[in-house]
Amino acid sequence: MKNISEMTLQEKIGQLLIVGFDGYEINNELIDIVKRYKAGNIILFTRNIKDLKQLYKLNKDLHELVLKETGVMPLISIDQEGGMVTRIMNGATFCPGNMTLATADPKCAYTDGVIMGEELRSLGINMNLAPSLDVNNNPNNPVIGVRSYGDDPVKVGEYGLNYIRGLQSTGVIATSKHFPGHGDTNSDSHKALPIVPHNKERLNNVELVPFKKVLNETKAIMSAHILFEAYESEQVPGTLSKNVITGLLRNELGYNGLIVSDCMEMKAIDDTFTTPVGALMGLKAGLDQSMVSHTYEKEVAAFEVIYKAVENGEFTEEEIDEKLERIMKVKNESYELMKKYFYDSTFEEAKKVIDNIEHKKFAEKVVDESLTSVKGENFYLNKKSLIIATEPFATTIAEDTLDVNSISKQIEMSKLDVDVIPIKANIEDEVIEEILNKAVLYEQVLVCTYNATVFSRQAKLVNKLYDKVEKLFVLSTRSPYDILKFKQVENYLCLYEYSPNSVKTIVKYLKGEIKPIGKLPVSLQEEITVGASIYVGLDDYPVKKNIEYLELLKEKKIDYVFISAHMPEMKASFIEELDILCKKAEELGIKIILDVSKPMMSNFKIPNIYALRLDYGFSIDEIIELCKQDKFIVELNASTLSKDKLEYMKNHGVNLSKLRISHNFYPKKYTGLSSEVVKRKNQEFHKLGMKVMIYIPGKTGFRPPMYEGLPTVENHRFLSLPAILSTVKYLEADEVFFGDAFATSEELDYVKNFNYNIPVIPVRFNEGVTEEEKKLVLNRVHYNRSDETEYFKRSSCRYNGEIKPFNTVERNKFAVTVDNVKFLRYQGEVCIMCKNIEADERVNVVGVAEIDDDVLAAIKPGKPFKFILIGE
Repeated sequence: MKNISEMTLQEKIGQLLIVGFDGYEINNELIDIVKRYKAGNIILFTRNIKDLKQLYKLNKDLHELVLKETGVMPLISIDQEGGMVTRIMNGATFCPGNMTLATADPKCAYTDGVIMGEELRSLGINMNLAPSLDVNNNPNNPVIGVRSYGDDPVKVGEYGLNYIRGLQSTGVIATSKHFPGHGDTNSDSHKALPIVPHNKERLNNVELVPFKKVLNETKAIMSAHILFEAYESEQVPGTLSKNVITGLLRNELGYNGLIVSDCMEMKAIDDTFTTPVGALMGLKAGLDQSMVSHTYEKEVAAFEVIYKAVENGEFTEEEIDEKLERIMKVKNESYELMKKYFYDSTFEEAKKVIDNIEHKKFAEKVVDESLTSVKGENFYLNKKSLIIATEPFATTIAEDTLDVNSISKQIEMSKLDVDVIPIKANIEDEVIEEILNKAVLYEQVLVCTYNATVFSRQAKLVNKLYDKVEKLFVLSTRSPYDILKFKQVENYLCLYEYSPNSVKTIVKYLKGEIKPIGKLPVSLQEEITVGASIYVGLDDYPVKKNIEYLELLKEKKIDYVFISAHMPEMKASFIEELDILCKKAEELGIKIILDVSKPMMSNFKIPNIYALRLDYGFSIDEIIELCKQDKFIVELNASTLSKDKLEYMKNHGVNLSKLRISHNFYPKKYTGLSSEVVKRKNQEFHKLGMKVMIYIPGKTGFRPPMYEGLPTVENHRFLSLPAILSTVKYLEADEVFFGDAFATSEELDYVKNFNYNIPVIPVRFNEGVTEEEKKLVLNRVHYNRSDETEYFKRSSCRYNGEIKPFNTVERNKFAVTVDNVKFLRYQGEVCIMCKNIEADERVNVVGVAEIDDDVLAAIKPGKPFKFILIGE
């Protein structure tokens, strides 16, 4: 291959773009792009793949064309992630997707990478646009979901690194994506510009963790078309941001590999900056290669824009040469293996690699063992049974319609003694009614859902079936988050892809040939909604300060505010002040939840609000009438509800899932609820499909008349904010509101950016603790050992230096300890005491954790936790 000094400027620029084309053969447009602009890199999609023989021949022709015209081996790239994003669907191994892999041992990710690399290499593909290292901690993410290894940043990094090592051992370049992280978004960058509002600390602790894990090994990283507000104040997506690409990835994190863009034709770029301009902006921001993968005219325009920028000195040849150093480095590292296994090989030899039966067995086994029983019983065909199953199709532009037999067809072909009804993902209402009429004739019903979080009519079907059939089972065939749309369902299983292998897995399960042994890679908890409180008609809360607070809440993206309208201390000016604040909230787009009692309602005109919280004094029939109006949502006080009351409301036409539920807060010390009571009540409400809110106390501004904080759970009154938030997941709360006002800007930031998936344990260090011990405790995510003891939570960390014995005193409950040099190979092990135990000269007591009993108990074997410093 040519080296950089032998290239013309035109050939150099040709290396900076990755282009695509239509068809199973090289078309005239691609020939023109390669000959006229020396395009040096290609991306393939299913539109380019008919069968393996055709794909092999196409890649032979592509390599020959590009080598002839540029003197350099092309990067032939593809999105072969596995699972739902698979381009080569027939003949090659249909590898499992990331979330499926995450149910298996991390070593399986390495094997998966090797299998995928060997098969891609044999077909002439030397760059895979995988793995996705996005931490999918947002159940409503429309584009990542099961393309992620899960919601634990450390495990995402672990699985990703194993996959990268396996893939790159074959000479195929791994491309870690979508930097800095596409996991916590509510929109798809193919269609719009998503925004990640989190601060740098949160990004560093969550989104960036997997990328930092693989920086020294992944040969390429792909940027995300997402606005990261922590790095950009303007509407500039990460792909075009010098702060993100050069400032963060190159300079701060020190990445020296190849940086490529996602396709610049995606709406997030094309609708704002345009594809050609975006291609240049990305290169100037620090990308090595921009991708323009669909439209010939836009590919030509991108080259022309780059040429013009070079001509006018806006983009220099020195900058281009720096990028070429990285591009040529990865090409040279891949070349010898590509020459051996593709250039000097034949299709018959490639076919032997792809036909390897062990590859297929591996993929099938991983998918079989990923079947997960989340809750309830297993489904057995020992009763009159009906199976309702969605038909497969692509849900995002990143995917392609799967060319596989549907679940219903496979079940019918298996001759199982069961009736099957196939349904569309977006099932029509009239079909739902037809199915309900049929379903009541069966003793048990199994519904195979497909992204019911997006296609809500599937959830509607499940919820209606729950009220109608004797025994209901649900098996989600893609997103495990489907259960969030019908929490009351007792029997729930999940797979993490709708693929040829997963369809076979379902049939095996129905035949009783396999059992569900998979473990959930995600927590199945929706994003916690954060709210605040404002008090009106009190001296401590003048209108001006309340308006300033509303403006702060808007700035911090807090969308819900609670206002009490029945405090005895309120002044006569209350109604006038309330009206001013409701209008201000409406102007800001903040939703008001107004708390009223029956006596207050009798002489009070309700303003324009989002929800009305009914406190004391309302009869059940009055509540039902209020629920039937459409002026506002009704929120009920958890302490006033019982199962009988809710059942009565349901029988009188109230849709319980449309109500809001909130617990009380307790101004008087020692009157708050226990964690056990709150958790039990929340579980009961969830079974009915309802979401629940709890109040937490502020730590700076306390409300009168007691000034002792406004918690739902009593011990929250005495804990720091990190310790409180770490209990929220245990309590199974869906929303967290500051009961007190005014929370500070720092408190609001902390709650908005808190990662509820990893308990954060505040620790106070004892005087004299060494810096080495502090780093061992603070500078890592710990994992409770899988072989758990009842005496302490035990991290598997170790230390190679020397920790001298110090403060080897009795270990009281909640003490944080570090084993010293006398404990030999255990030196550096960090523990949190669950019980009081005797002193040991081999164990240093370095501090005390501020932690709730329930949170301590909830750190199960294999689960992560981390510490933060709150003082000495």
